[in-house]
Amino acid sequence: MFGFIAFGFKLLFASVIGAALNYIPGKDVQNFHVVETSLICIYGAAVLGLTGQLSGDVYNISVGFGILAVTIGIILLSKHLEFINRMVWLFAGTTGMIIGAGYMMQSALLVILVYIIIQNSEMLLNYLDRATEKTDDSTIENISN
Repeated sequence: MFGFIAFGFKLLFASVIGAALNYIPGKDVQNFHVVETSLICIYGAAVLGLTGQLSGDVYNISVGFGILAVTIGIILLSKHLEFINRMVWLFAGTTGMIIGAGYMMQSALLVILVYIIIQNSEMLLNYLDRATEKTDDSTIENISN
């Protein structure tokens, strides 16, 4: 019974974390993107959660097959997507697998990091571009005077 409750909690946490990965507050976002990443995260958590409940020597082999199944499934389903959406799907699946393995805090940390990078990507690129364009010629001007 405890395994059932833990599995249900993992799926619930995966649905919330997966939805948060693609949610952009204040922007007109298409709702199906949020649902897609939530379902992918639940898929990863369900597969690894079920394989984690197996006992004995088969555990390591079944977890390996579960990781392969999730990864190959996401890659095959995301062939037609742009690079950024494909990476979000892969991170959603990876987060789901981490949740399914039982590491809630690590998955939350990964989602926070990916979310910050995705939401601030334009600002980061502008900052890096501005830093390369700006040269410091003030020392040369001071010497020549």
